[in-house]
Amino acid sequence: MIKTTLKSVAIALSLLAFVIVILTAVEGVQHTAVNGANTAIKITVVDLEGKSVHNASVRVGDQVFFTDDKGMSPSIELQQITNCYDSSVTEWGTVTVCVSKEGYTPSFVFNCVIWNKQLRRLTVRMYPCDQSELPYVCYVEAPPDDYVKELLGN
Repeated sequence: MIKTTLKSVAIALSLLAFVIVILTAVEGVQHTAVNGANTAIKITVVDLEGKSVHNASVRVGDQVFFTDDKGMSPSIELQQITNCYDSSVTEWGTVTVCVSKEGYTPSFVFNCVIWNKQLRRLTVRMYPCDQSELPYVCYVEAPPDDYVKELLGN
């Protein structure tokens, strides 16, 4: 009786392991098909309190999109990216992101680093228009640490 129970448990565990392997393989195939060859950026726009900014205009290159109720742009696919720091580096590039919305100071992210075949998630914080004469806000992103360390000779 114990042998029969152990045999049943062993068969059940084997079947479970087989199902897990199959599901993992299918999930990997779906992930590769959806994101494997895409280089993209998805931008979330928030105010100074971290609240979503709805219907903000998001421009990356010649592509313009608007944020949804959660302050998120759709995934913006980038067909070709260049590297403003070093044209010989091809595994990552840089783009300029411009975000604007009535009632807020326009925001720019210069040299936003995008890795090839990956989705970059970026949050841009916008400042409300006030009595100051601030015409825009600029953020400048530094290149990846490995690149900077190589320049330093480390």
